[in-house]
Order: sequence, then C-alpha cells, then structure tokens
Amino acid sequence: MEVYEFEKSLLTRLQETSDVLCARGIALPASEVRTEWANYVEMAIEPTGWQAQWRIPRVMCEELSLKFPTLVVGTVEQVLFDELKAILVVEAVQDDDVHMPERQVVALEELWPLKEQENDALNVDRTADCLDRLRFFYQHVWMPWDNDEDDDGSDWAEKNLYDRVKFYYDVKKRVMSKRLVSHVMALLAEANYVQKKRELLEMEVDEEDENDSEGEVEHENKRANKLVELHLRLNVIKNEMKILEDPTLRDAFEKVRFGSPDEKQSSEEASIVVHTGTLDQHINYLTTAKSIVGSSKTVRICDSLQGALDKCAASNELYLPPGKHPIKFLEYLNGGGLLKAVTSVRFVNACQAGQLQQLVKDAAMICSKDDDSVLLNVDGDYCFENVMLDCVNVRTGVLVKQGNVTFRNCYLMGDAESSTKQGIVVFGNSRITLQNCVLKDFSTGIYANENCQICLKDSVILECTRGVEILSGGNVRFQSSEVRNCKSYGVLLEVDDLNTSQDSEQTRQVCNDYNEIGRSELSFEGSCSFRDNGKANFIISKTGSAKFNNSCFVEQATPSNKRKNMED
Repeated sequence: MEVYEFEKSLLTRLQETSDVLCARGIALPASEVRTEWANYVEMAIEPTGWQAQWRIPRVMCEELSLKFPTLVVGTVEQVLFDELKAILVVEAVQDDDVHMPERQVVALEELWPLKEQENDALNVDRTADCLDRLRFFYQHVWMPWDNDEDDDGSDWAEKNLYDRVKFYYDVKKRVMSKRLVSHVMALLAEANYVQKKRELLEMEVDEEDENDSEGEVEHENKRANKLVELHLRLNVIKNEMKILEDPTLRDAFEKVRFGSPDEKQSSEEASIVVHTGTLDQHINYLTTAKSIVGSSKTVRICDSLQGALDKCAASNELYLPPGKHPIKFLEYLNGGGLLKAVTSVRFVNACQAGQLQQLVKDAAMICSKDDDSVLLNVDGDYCFENVMLDCVNVRTGVLVKQGNVTFRNCYLMGDAESSTKQGIVVFGNSRITLQNCVLKDFSTGIYANENCQICLKDSVILECTRGVEILSGGNVRFQSSEVRNCKSYGVLLEVDDLNTSQDSEQTRQVCNDYNEIGRSELSFEGSCSFRDNGKANFIISKTGSAKFNNSCFVEQATPSNKRKNMED
C-alpha cells in the first residue's frame, strides 16, 4: 500500500523548520529543541486512529534478530507527544514468520502514514506532512552529537540550521564530487547507526536492576567499554563532519583525504599490489602476474590495495596477491574494471570438500578497516575474480546500483550471528552473474530489487537465513547451482499474483521441488540442488496482501531513502 512521500526545495525545508524552531522569536538552546518539536507535533498531528507503515531501523532488527529490512503495518493507538513516539497496534508484518507483541512503542519519525485510511474523517495529509518535517529534521539536520551539546546561551537554529540544510542539499544535488558525496553519506549513516546503538545500550543499563554478581559485573563492564567505544567513534565523525559542512574547508579536506583528481592514473594502466616478502616470493608472484596481465601493458606497483584504489581510475585493472587487504573505499567501481587475485584457490571445490576455513590463508581476502555500511559499491560494468570478500565488519557486502557485474570464483563470507547482514544487494536494471562462487553466513545472501537479472552458475549459497530474496519483477536463473542449509528459506520470491483463483485468500506458496514451481521469474538448468533449508526450499509470497510498499530501503544512505531509486 502506498505511503506519503514528499519532495521539497531547500527554501521550503528551511522555512518549515524555522517555523517550528523560531516561532517564539527567542534564542533556543539545543536542550529545548526537542520540546519545541513536541509542541508543534501536538498541534499538527492526529492523536489516534491512523494507519501507518513502520520501517524498523537496522540496529533494532539486529537487537530483535529480525531480517533487515522488515516492515510493519499498524494503527496508531496513541501519540506520546512529549516523547515524540507513538503506540502502534501491529496488524501485519512483512515476514509471516515474525511474531511480535501487538503493541509497540515506536519513534514518530519511523512511521509513514498510508494514503488509504479506514477513517476518511482524519486529516492524514496534515499528519503525514508533519511527520515528514519531523523526519527530515531528525534524519538530516539534527546530528547525534547535538544531544551532548552544552547550553551556552546560543541559539541552536541560528548557529546550525542554514548550514545543515544547505549541506543536505549540497549532497542531494551532487554539488560535491561523487567520491566526497559517498564519503559523507557513509559517515552520516554510521553516525545514526552508532547513536541508535548507543541509545539501546543506555536503555538496557537503565532498565536492569542492580546486581552485584560476578557475571553481571563482567557484563556491565563489557557494556561500558562498548559505550565508550561508540562515544569515541561519534566524536571522530563529529569532527570530520564539522569540516565537511564548511564549503571552504571541504575542498581542502577532499584533496588531503583522496588526493587530486589528476593524480588518477589513465585507464590503460593496471595496478599490481605487492606485500612484503622475500625477493624470490616477489619474482614468483610478478612472473605469475605477468602471465595474466601481459608484458606490454603499463603497470603501477602499489604496496596496498587501499593505495591502488585511491590512485587508479574506476575502470582500471587491479591484481592482488594472497593475504589480507583491509580497505575503506567509498567511491564506485565501474567502467569495465577488474579486481582479480593472482591465486589458484578454487572456492567451490573447497566448499564441497568442507575445507573453506583451511583455504582462507591462501586467499586474497578483502575486508573493511572500520565498521562500514558497505564494503564495495558498483554503479557500472565490473568484474571480481578469485577474491574473498570478508563482510563481517560491514552491513552489506557489495551494493550494485546498476550495470553488468560478474563475480568469478569469489567467496563472500558474512556473520552467522547477524540477522541483518546482506551479501549482495542489487537494484533495478542490473545484471549479475555469479560463476563458481560461494556465499555463506548472511541474513540474505542475495537481495534483488525489481527489474534485476541474476544468474548463478556452478555456485553455492549456504548457511544463510535466506539464500536469495527477489522482489516482484526480478528474475533469477540457476545453472548447476546449490542453495542449502539456510535457516529459513532457500529462495524467497515476492510476486503480485500467486496464479491462484481470484477468490483464493492464499497469500503464499511453499515448495521444495523446483520442478513444481512454474514461475517465469525462476528458471533452472543443469543439475541444481536445493536441500536442507530450515522451513522450505522455496516460498512465493504475495506482496499486495501484506500492504507493503516494496520500495523499501537498505540503509539510510541517501537523502530520499528510497530503495528502488537509490542514488542512499
């Protein structure tokens, strides 16, 4: 079911926020900003009875062991104005296997009113507009560190409002370079995630009774250490964001952080990454690399993958030795580029033999230096070959926004304890091919939006919660591939029509034999295997029956927060 969404100009956003914070014409310290919003919401919003979609934040999904994204539809029973929260009576959950208490206390900014309401007498248009103003402010203007700001008598709005709104539109309109926009969006997404994580930990501390037992004291010490770690990380992001908000300092920061654009090497060059080793090791490695690259191509020798990514053009070829390659790379890979490891490791063979762990030391493993949202972004044609992507420290392994992307002999490793990590997330008008690849230990191995084409050739997806999830309009072709040992379903397909009789109230079909599916969205060739998946090998779910808008989100990474047309 459709929800209200708004597109507003910079001046409109600035005026709307000023109307709330500057209405009394007095200086408003940071500590009173929330109270001012509570007063405005109390005058503008319907107090009860309206239906809304609740988009559960990722950090809460992690705490509740829910997959991300998870959407809920319900009716607001009561608005808690002073807290900017509401009591939501749950009526439907996107995932039929998720059961939660009937009443939930949720933040107002997480609610999206439905356009179709059971009670036509309610002024839901005004309610939706009010929530849009509130959501814009707390997601894009108010920063997590503002909560800790000392009241020094200064006016928070006069000091921050224009710069913050202007900064948001600079990001949205791509006034900055693409690489800087990506960096800013990653910082903002991380800041919001860290803040929500910090709030949940602080809430746990407040709710627990004092207990002097040794085990409880140890648990509290771990929690205290985690809170300090989150606080320090938030301070680092705060200092960087203060520089980025200033247009004059922004350019200097970009040159220091990324280097000058003219330092990027030409598309005819290849980069060969080398690690410390003996002379014989270098000779053997470079000899093997020469047989792959050729002797005529101009190459650059780099001492790290990070250095190579910072210097090379997006379309260049990069070659890696076995070993660990930590990166923090926020730009986009495209232009027919290649990222390839110079190694003879074969991941599918090792998986079939139960020797994946033993193979790690011989693989070229790419991992994140920090707890980033995404390990690698792709927005054009690209190829990954012979690499292992360690996604333990990120929330999404590879984000494909468009283009033809090939994974050849790759291993994507997630975190078996997480309920929210995604291996590959694919947006519309993309074609993805996985050949001789392994995906393991993700909440969702591959998440494909509508108008995507996925092809798995001789590949294995195992030990995920869901192996493959496809929204209506997507297409997946399995060629001699396996999906096995998933906790929930091997393949989940969301469709508009179950191909049942019009009078049928059936909302989903469960199937274990792929020969019985009969859906054009799923095709099978060769010797495919779907087995030992917890609830079923396949589930086909009718999207319309659950009242959900499928333009859901991966992360708060873009200003619009829409998943289909992300740039998040």
